[in-house]
Amino acid sequence: MQQNTSFWDNWTFESIFDLYSNGLDFSNVKELKINKETNSYDWSEICAACIQIESLFSLINEFILREKIFYDLKFSEGWNSFENLDSLDGDLLVSVDIPTYNPEVADFRNEALKLLCATDLMKKHQEENLDGFRKNKEAPHSYFSQVVWGTAGNLGRSSLLGAHYVAHPIRASLLEQISFFKPQNDINSEIQEWIDEERLKVFSSLTPVGRMNHFELILPPLVGEVLESSNKLSEIIPAAMECREKYKKIREWIGEYQIATESENPTQISKFKKTLYTVSQDLEKMRKPGELGDTKVGMSFISLNLPSPKLPDIRKYWGIRSALNKLLLNTKGEKALLKLLKWFGCEKGAELAMIRKYFLL
Repeated sequence: MQQNTSFWDNWTFESIFDLYSNGLDFSNVKELKINKETNSYDWSEICAACIQIESLFSLINEFILREKIFYDLKFSEGWNSFENLDSLDGDLLVSVDIPTYNPEVADFRNEALKLLCATDLMKKHQEENLDGFRKNKEAPHSYFSQVVWGTAGNLGRSSLLGAHYVAHPIRASLLEQISFFKPQNDINSEIQEWIDEERLKVFSSLTPVGRMNHFELILPPLVGEVLESSNKLSEIIPAAMECREKYKKIREWIGEYQIATESENPTQISKFKKTLYTVSQDLEKMRKPGELGDTKVGMSFISLNLPSPKLPDIRKYWGIRSALNKLLLNTKGEKALLKLLKWFGCEKGAELAMIRKYFLL
């Protein structure tokens, strides 16, 4: 696997390009839902605006924490006039021209299809699409083909490149439903999941009687930082590139962790895991009773002293430990999301409520 790289879905770039060109799209798009009970599948509706924003957030994270982002040049016509990305093409963004009938891609794609077509109806529609394509280059179930066949094809391309596949949100939803699907080990994704989990612990209201807030809006820390430092949509990508330089040490550390994992070096792997454990312990100390401030809450016959989060003094930490602590303690991002939506004139009302609900943890 190439060190800390990803292969990106052209469909995702198209969603971001559309956001920049036409603004938020509040029409509905369809998301595939596997139905094991009926041995079939269904379609559920989701707002395209949520997909656009999620795609943008993913791009911000990838720009900062990946060394290279690959995409297939053949399928980029839907966004290749996206001028905001021109300066990055060939450097951070790297186009590749993978032959349509590359045997390695085809083999991996076909194996992936066996897993993705998890019900009889999915298998049937895939066979009909394949037959239609052979006869007249047309798939009778075109959107199913875009979601399922497109996912399998991109998995094949990413495997050929040795880069982690970052799927469009609708395709990612399909992959999440395939519990036995095991993609290549990607430390970058694991670190981002770890960051999300640790931040949820930090910002959730944990009390002696349990968690009080059942849902939290907590954006990825890099997304919040980039949005807060931007004053308009066109400044997001330049701001992300500034953050890329700022978090260079974390990006390089992730790459080193990936190398250690692939080399199956237990000593090195243990060292990286110990760093994550140490940072988790730093934050755990913040949440322990006695090391927090107290907030007294009275509820008729009961009175509780609830802990108030007190941020640890990270000045005593150095190197990657300090960098990770600072990253985890970035703001929640609620104001950053409102700032983004204000640029599109939808910082209030039903549109705000819908988007906010989508990103609740």
